[in-house]
Amino acid sequence: MNALVLKSGLVAAYLCASVAYNFSQAQELKISLNEAIAQALDQSYSLKIANKNLEIARNNNNMGEAGAYPTVNANLAVNNSFSNINNPTSFLNGASTLGNNSTLAVEASWVLFDGYKVRINKKRLEILEAQQSGSLKLAVEQQTSLVMRAYFNVQVQAKRLGLNADLLALSRDKISYIEAKRAYGQALEFDLLQVNDAYLNDSIQWLLQKNAHEVALQNLAIAMNLEPQTGLLLSLSDTINLTLPTYSYEELRNKLTANNQTLSNLKISETLAETQIELQKSNRYPRLQMNGGLSDQLTIAKISGLPQIPTNFRGGTTFTGFVNFSLAYTIYNGGRIKRSIQTASLQKEIAGLQRKDQERVLLQQLQQNLYRYENQRALLAVSQQLANNASRNLAMAEERFKAGTLNYFDLRTIQINYIRSINALQDAYLNAKTTEIDLLLAVGELIK
Repeated sequence: MNALVLKSGLVAAYLCASVAYNFSQAQELKISLNEAIAQALDQSYSLKIANKNLEIARNNNNMGEAGAYPTVNANLAVNNSFSNINNPTSFLNGASTLGNNSTLAVEASWVLFDGYKVRINKKRLEILEAQQSGSLKLAVEQQTSLVMRAYFNVQVQAKRLGLNADLLALSRDKISYIEAKRAYGQALEFDLLQVNDAYLNDSIQWLLQKNAHEVALQNLAIAMNLEPQTGLLLSLSDTINLTLPTYSYEELRNKLTANNQTLSNLKISETLAETQIELQKSNRYPRLQMNGGLSDQLTIAKISGLPQIPTNFRGGTTFTGFVNFSLAYTIYNGGRIKRSIQTASLQKEIAGLQRKDQERVLLQQLQQNLYRYENQRALLAVSQQLANNASRNLAMAEERFKAGTLNYFDLRTIQINYIRSINALQDAYLNAKTTEIDLLLAVGELIK
């Protein structure tokens, strides 16, 4: 019997030491929800990639990329030649020539009119930049959603761990209480076995919950883009708030159609498809282009082998300037322009159908999530009342047990009911907060 008590005491000492150790460790890195989100966004590689894509789109969004400015090229050509002439019909028969022809030229090409393609291309570049900006915002929302879900889960698991620790302490106190009564002959060995059995079961539950809490912390660290083991050093500074707001479906519906980022990205794709139609229609217009340039050509040569011709190098330069205009118009190309316009129109219709289908799906999900959220809020309120009743019932049961008017089995049943009611309350809170995240994500208000 003494061995059993000693064994229980060792378990208690181990668990208390573990609680104290983890508590001291958790104080090292206190973090709020906003700080956790900021850390996640700062360390996210997907966000860094999205930012780089946005920088590329901004870099491309200029009139030069759209084709508004001329193209200017500078060229230098150096041509050398050697000829040994053996041709009786040539007046240079028997001679050798060594020559060099160098040309320096600057040429410019400028499309003056191309069916408004410059304006259309600039519009497309602006849309592409907006598209990348929308992709970045969507990535931020998704990362924020992951952190919030993980953070709220850690809150719940920490609450449960504290509850299990409290119950474990009560069970440990029961051992001391029964041992004291047994010393005066008011309790039996059977009673001590029962409280020890309960204490060991509570120890197992505490260890299981400790593991669940550590896993939740590690998942939070992963969501924050940290190493998993770093999560064991985190301590949450935000507390659980069981008061949840109410939402109006009409208000949420209007916000969803206006602010949902997935829907906004599809609207951008639809607008981009419209510019493709304009771009194909521009092929029906003529193309007016101007080409101009300046060149200076230096030619030198030396003729050897003929007595009547000096053998030194001789030559000269030729300066040339030009400005030319060309006008091109496609009269017939097998109907390719017409077909390309029809194809672009069909692609725009497809983009519109995809947007409408996504909007329908999102509104259906919004209705379901709001219905689920309201049920979970009602369940949370009832669970809160149940937990309050269970807490008062447990306090009264403890007093009755100490007074000897309640046996241990009934007390244990009330303790278990108390644990279940608190766990049900935490489950209701976590489910409601998760659904609220879905609602805020759908209407574009998860980040502000």
